[in-house]
Amino acid sequence: MISSRTIKVFAVCAAALGLGASATLAQVSQQGGPVQWSADQVHSDQNTNTFYLDGRVEIIQDQARLRADHAKMVQATQGGEVTNIEANGNIYYITKDAQGQDTIVRGDNAVYTKSDDTLIMTGDVVMQQGQNVMTGARLTSQVSKGVSTLDPATGQAGKGRVKGVIYPTKDQAKAAAPAPAGH
Repeated sequence: MISSRTIKVFAVCAAALGLGASATLAQVSQQGGPVQWSADQVHSDQNTNTFYLDGRVEIIQDQARLRADHAKMVQATQGGEVTNIEANGNIYYITKDAQGQDTIVRGDNAVYTKSDDTLIMTGDVVMQQGQNVMTGARLTSQVSKGVSTLDPATGQAGKGRVKGVIYPTKDQAKAAAPAPAGH
């Protein structure tokens, strides 16, 4: 049986690239704090309040880490809050849950828009926590609401379904196991 905690974990996992469960993109981690970033090359356009990060992009905040080949961050004002982020190429987002377990989301392209608090990730989307894995082609998530939809690829033989495997925790497996006969 799938626990409500496992389902909630996957909702958080789905929202992960939205850079935390908070409603602001400026937060890579739910804990907040300073944001570190690095890339092979950075271009800044002060007229549009946009940063273009290229090559081995890495954004870190607390224990959360976002990696991608390229990222574009748009700020409301110069030095202000981030209103939009687009990432593409080998997207990898990892964070730890309250129990210290890694939650990982991978994909090819992602767009987060603060105005409607929506994350859309496309490509080969893979969400993983421990042994639990879900795959699909398009993830749409309303980040702060914790509501996500994972859609399959269309028109591709064998890829027209969303797939997943969820393992019960050891405590759940013991509780579900029948008692030995004669006891």
